[in-house]
Amino acid sequence: MKRDCVRITDALGESVRHLLPETARLIADLIGLPKALQLIEAWGGTTFPVSKNQRRDGQIRYAALAEVVGVDAAAILTRRFGGEVLSIPRCAVAMREVRDRMIRAEFDTLTREHPAVHAVNQLARRYQMTERNVWVVLKKTDQVGETRQAVLF
Repeated sequence: MKRDCVRITDALGESVRHLLPETARLIADLIGLPKALQLIEAWGGTTFPVSKNQRRDGQIRYAALAEVVGVDAAAILTRRFGGEVLSIPRCAVAMREVRDRMIRAEFDTLTREHPAVHAVNQLARRYQMTERNVWVVLKKTDQVGETRQAVLF
């Protein structure tokens, strides 16, 4: 998937939060979803040794982290994960769901002025997919989280 085309906004992020791995949800709970998404976008799929910010090499790693998520969020992550190696997830399932939702929304917009075949062709090129896969995405519905229903009896 072309990651440039897929950016998780705050609103979209909340709607796919249930698809995020546990580590990503923990990070989001600590520093907020927008900052967590910045971290995932920058370093997703890698490990990062979170420093305690005490020695020179630790200060360098802290500065790199602060550059991505900001000083306040870096301080929070350092307090929670200092001395540990943090595995930053790619969040592929959530990213794919966001991409699919974007494709369906863009398809709706494009088909107001163009035939469906033209819209699918444009979307396939934009998202670097086959037209067949775009059609498959268009047939799917949004993955929604389970809603808890109160016990009736």
